[in-house]
Formats: sequence, structure tokens, C-alpha cells
Amino acid sequence: MKFTFGWLKEHLDTNAPLDQIIETLNKIGLEVSSVKKVHQDLKKLKSVKVVKIEQHENADRLKVCQVFDGKDEFQVVCGAPNVELNMIGVFAPVGTYIPGINLNLSEVKIRGVSSNGMLCSEKELEISDDHDGIIKLSQDTALGEDASNILGIDDPVIEIEITPNRGDCLGVRGVARDLSAYGLGNLKKISLCEEKGDFETLVKWNLNLPGNKSDLCNKIYGRTFTNLKNFSSPIWMKNRLQSIGLRPISPLVDITNYIMIDIGRPLHAYDIKKISGDTLTVRLAKTGEKFEALNGKVYDLNNEMLVISDEHGPDDLAGIMGGKRTGVDENTTEMFLESAIFLPNSVSNTGRKLNINSDARYRFERGLDFNSPEFGIKYASNFIQQICGGKMSFITFETTDIKLREIDFSTDVVKRLIGIEIEENRILQILNDLGFIAKKIKQGNYKVQVPTWRNDIDGKADLVEEIIRIYGYENIPVKLLKRNNYITKPSLKNKQRKNLYTRKSLTSRGYDEVVTFSFLDHKTAKLFGGGNYNLQLVNPISSELSDMRPSIIPNLLEAAVRNKNKGINNVSLFEVGPIFKDDNPEGQKTVATGLRTGNKKDKNWHSDELQFDFYDLKSDVLECLKALSCPVSKLKILPEAPNYFHPGRSGILKLGNNVIACLGEINPTLLREMNVKFPCFSFEIYLDNLPIPKNVSLSKPLLKSSVFQSVHRDFAFVLDDEIPVENLIVVIKNIDKYFIEEIFVFDIYKGPNIPKEKKSVALSVKMQPTDHTLTDHEIEKVCANIIETVSKKLNGEIRKL
Repeated sequence: MKFTFGWLKEHLDTNAPLDQIIETLNKIGLEVSSVKKVHQDLKKLKSVKVVKIEQHENADRLKVCQVFDGKDEFQVVCGAPNVELNMIGVFAPVGTYIPGINLNLSEVKIRGVSSNGMLCSEKELEISDDHDGIIKLSQDTALGEDASNILGIDDPVIEIEITPNRGDCLGVRGVARDLSAYGLGNLKKISLCEEKGDFETLVKWNLNLPGNKSDLCNKIYGRTFTNLKNFSSPIWMKNRLQSIGLRPISPLVDITNYIMIDIGRPLHAYDIKKISGDTLTVRLAKTGEKFEALNGKVYDLNNEMLVISDEHGPDDLAGIMGGKRTGVDENTTEMFLESAIFLPNSVSNTGRKLNINSDARYRFERGLDFNSPEFGIKYASNFIQQICGGKMSFITFETTDIKLREIDFSTDVVKRLIGIEIEENRILQILNDLGFIAKKIKQGNYKVQVPTWRNDIDGKADLVEEIIRIYGYENIPVKLLKRNNYITKPSLKNKQRKNLYTRKSLTSRGYDEVVTFSFLDHKTAKLFGGGNYNLQLVNPISSELSDMRPSIIPNLLEAAVRNKNKGINNVSLFEVGPIFKDDNPEGQKTVATGLRTGNKKDKNWHSDELQFDFYDLKSDVLECLKALSCPVSKLKILPEAPNYFHPGRSGILKLGNNVIACLGEINPTLLREMNVKFPCFSFEIYLDNLPIPKNVSLSKPLLKSSVFQSVHRDFAFVLDDEIPVENLIVVIKNIDKYFIEEIFVFDIYKGPNIPKEKKSVALSVKMQPTDHTLTDHEIEKVCANIIETVSKKLNGEIRKL
């Protein structure tokens, strides 16, 4: 929501400076996101009169002008086609910064003639894109005045963030009301056009809605205007609209846009001469009907969309956007103005289905003041008569009455909910200033009537929120809680630390973290085991985000493709987030997912490139699991990965019956389906399946080092080909978990001198004594034990040379 400081003062009688206004807006919950202040050089602009014009002696298109500011004359070389004698223009003297052309003016010679400043156009002052001629001020403008003030470009622009419940503050008046309630001024009264009209309306209303849909349009007003002069909006109105990003079009359109921002009331204007018949009907559209909107696009309607139509067809998509066929233009002399209340859900559903966003829709979705249609039309009538003249009809309307909400309220509830005592008179004053009406039942008990513009107020707690918001959160005293122990305990439990430790571990392994949507398109979801009906969104924001994701891998694949397209070939990404296997709470799992593609080592002058492979991923997963205190030595690796992994280059890690992780190369067939043209390796760690360690200590275990020399012995065992090497390592390690410190596989061989369906596995075993130096006899005994155990449990034998 944008508005200017001067615009705010049209509704708020205050002497508060801009900085205090900004500070107060933040205090009362209307967060200020930006403030655009006027460039100080624009204060140098002056209103001047052109008192002499001569042709430039060296240029046919340039003129030499003498301008007078009431005290001094200046010579200016000007090329504007509309410069004329005795006109009042905007003069920028030497030393002024011109923002539209990014130029600091200095005294220069143009084709040999001195120029001491310039006469400015609207584009040069960033008022508009008009650069066809210089600005012409009214002939009654005093000379030497601050032209930036006359033009209204010295007015700071304030932008605030509006929460969805504060639709009443989508108009400058609503913001002014809150500031007034806080005590920063008085809310000014609005003078309405109370004339009853000069003639009967030329256009009538017809509400043609089914009985069960009558609430789609609770109230609608209209007024006819004739003999209008739709020439040009006043410059102050143009400047205010432009300052907030709205382009001035014509007085009738500008007035409706101005009032939408001014009081938060959307209006729609019809050119009466373009309406077929004399009746506008509020109805549901017919499936297949076409509607050409003001944005020039044609939309297909269905029978759930509310429209306003004439005999020809839909003229207005109710609450969203008007139709091009009946829209007003510079030739409009007869206009019908509409102001209505449409059901927010209806406006929201229609806008979302047709993908139309508009300022009107934004306001209707959040709920409008039920009494604003009549107020808005009368308020607009003031501007229309002042700017466009003409005559107007009586107000016509269709309406359904509503009963104002009343809330039983006790002043005691204020202290009960926020913990501080506020005087009863102050409570009543705040409610009154915000537009609530408190009827006393007995001391401390009231019936509070909610104003029609506060659709968000539903109960006592909402009233208390309004009271403390205006009373001031900063006035709540700070009290320290008593503590028996000032040494803080950890705020997170081990289970809650999983995500944090996972991120730290994967980052240390060279991965970059990403955060993606929890949605996929239906086709991709099916490729990864999802696509179930109960995981499809009812109202997806896009057809590409229609299903809850069953895996994070496709999101990472898309990110990798985008990186590859930008020339980043070595990609390592991870995300810790939810996946969805079912629509119940148990079906949502937290998973750490990683993906690598490209080279872990690029080619250089003395070595070839080295690509990522399965074992790099396995190392990443095991190191991450170690950081999460998972007993890695007890894990079993099995070739049972989901079918989106390569069937021969993947596996799962299990701890007992729990699947801890799955990892491997992504299935090439799936990659072709997703149009991914490079191999990728990925893993999924199911954090919910990890065991919670019994040790809750945050400190690392005591380092245990031995002063005795370690011993290394190498073995080469011949095993059946189908026996995983992992099994061999586990068998040897289990002989003595403390004495046998490390096992390292350095060769796997198949071929000559090895029987078919057999393989040779060469490994090095590190033995670390803790209390004495090993003798040769003790070492030989351990080696013999290793050979015997492998023979018994795996039917392996020492390889013979």
C-alpha cells in the first residue's frame, strides 16, 4: 500500500513530522517497508514567465528565451515545440540536479549562445514519460514559487505492508484513522455530495442470482453522469497517482483509481453509450462465455464466476476487472458508476482460476466496508462534478441488510490476556477512536458494536489486540522471571539437533544447501513413487506444482539442470526437508537429500579429471551418519534401493529393520524422462528413522591414544563373488572391536589364477595394543584367528600366489 505524506494529511490533521509518522506506523502494526523522499535539488525549481522569445541564430529548432521569476531574468536555450510568450513554466537554475536525465545543470553555451538553466518537461522531472514539450503551469500561478510544491513532486512516498486481516488500511483514510486513534492528530471529516440528483438514472440494476447464491452480491449502487468533460485530470491528482505507480489515463478513470487508494473503495465506470439496453444484470456467467477485459485479454468463463452483463454479454468480471467493450475513454460524455459488495471467496476463486490480479481484487478478497458502496459513489460524485462538470442522476441500488456484530466485552479481560492494567476510560477512548461503539451494560461490562469496515474482528481477544496495539506495546513493562540457576540448559534436544547437524556435516563435505518448493508436477511425482490422488492439491498455484513431493531428488535435479545451463558443471546440492508418502501425519517424513554430478577433480597438467561415483556418495552418507551419532559399524548395505535409482549401482543402509538411507546413481531411464542429459548420484537419509542416542552429553568423548606401536598386516582372501566386501570387513572387525582399530580394502581382483565365480579381496588390518608392545607370537596368533574366522563364517581362504 503506497501513499504520499501530503495525501495522508488530506485525512489526518497533524503537525507530526514524517519521521514520527513512520515510527508510529511501525508501532501500531502497519509496517513501513520503504520511504522515498524528494531529492533536495528539486526544491530549487521555480515558476517563471517567458517574457521574450527569439530564434536561435545557429539552429532552426532552438529558441532563445528570457524567463522572469518575479525578481530576476535568466536566458535559456529551449528546443520545446510548445514554448510560447507569456506562458508560465518550470525553471531549473544552474546547479540543479535533473533526475529524469541524470544531469547536474551548469552554465553552458549551446551552438554559441549561453544558457543559464532549463525549462523542464514532465519526463525530465520523472513526473511522466511525456517529453514532447515543457510543463505549462496555470496562468494564475505566482512567479518565483517553489515549483516542486506546485507540481506535488516534493511529497515523500510511504509504502506499508498490510497483513491480510487489515483490509480497512488499504485506503489512506484507514491508515489515518489508526494514526488518529494513537493520538497523532485528528481524523478529518469528509464532505459528501448530498444532492439527490437531477434526473432518473439511465441504467437500472437487475440481480439474477439463485437463492442459495444471493450472498454473492450483498449490495450494489449505481449513478448516471451526463454532459461530462473528460479532458484532463488536475496535475495534483496525476502526480499522486504517478507517485504510487499508477498511470494517469483520463479524469474518469483517474478518479476511480484515486478513490480506490484514498478510501479503499474500488469503483467501475461504464460508458453508457456502449451499454446494450438500459439494464445491467448481476448474474453467474454461462460456461463457455467469452469476456474481453480492460487488459486486452480474452477469458473463458464458467458457471461459477460472477459477472455484470448487459444484453450483449458480460461487461464486468465482478470485483476483479471491467470489460473493454463498455470501458470509458477520452470521448466518454455519459457514464454509469458502479459500487458494490461482492463475496470475497467468489472474487478470490474467479481471480485465481483466470490468473487475473488487480488492485480491486486485492481489496475485495480482504473484505470491504459494507456501507462503502453508497459512501463511495457520493464521494466520487464530488470529484466528478469538480473536474468533469455535468449532471448526475439519483442513486440507484439493490441491497441486502446485514446485522452489525456485537461482542460481549469486559474490561477485566484486558489484564487477563496481556497482563497489564489499562484504565477503563482509556480502553473506551481507544475503541471509540477506532470506530467501535461500546454500550454500557454495567460497570466494566459492555456490548461493543463492530464497525462495518472491520471484518476481521470476531471476539474479545480481537478487541484486546486492538487496545494494546494502540495503547502501545512499548508501554508493557519488562519484568525478569526469577531463576534458581543462571546457567542455561540446552534449548534443543538431540532429536531436534538432527537437521542442524546434518546441514553442518553436508556443508563441510562440499555441498551447497538449497530450499525448494514441496510440490511437483503430477508426471514427475509418479516417476518417484508419488502422484496419489490424496496428495494432489485442490487449488495448485501452478500446473507444475500440483502434487506433494514424494522425494526431494527431482527438485535437486531441476536445480542441477539450471546450473549446468549456466555453465556450472560440477554441482553438489542438498536439502533437508519434508517428503510426503500419504496425507496423514505419519506419511510426512523429514529427509536429508543430496545430489552430486560432474567432477570431484578437474583435469590439470599432471592428472586426468576424476568424476563423482557411488563411493563418494557412500562416504558422504557415512560421515553424515557419524555426525548424527548413528552406529555406522552396525549398518548393513543391501541392493534394494527404490526404482528411481540405477538397479546395479545403488543400495540401502539398514539398521535392524529400519531403512536409514538409500543411495546410488539415478536411473538413466528416469533421467531421460526428465530430459536430464548427464549422470547424477543422489542419496536420501531418513532422519526420522535414526536412533536417538542414549548419551545426551554435548561434549566429545575423551581422546584415548596409545603410546605403543601399532601393527599392520595385509591379507588377500578368496571369496564367493556374491559375498559383499562389507561382510568381510564386519566379520574381521567383530573379532576384537577395540584391538582391531582399522580395516582398509586396497584391492579387489577377478581373472586369471582366480576360480570362476570367485574374487580376491586384499585388505590391510591395523592392530593397536593399549597396554604393552605386541610380540611376534601374539601377532601371529591374531592373524591366525582372522584367517580361521573368515574361513568358518564366509568360507574364504587365503589367496595362494
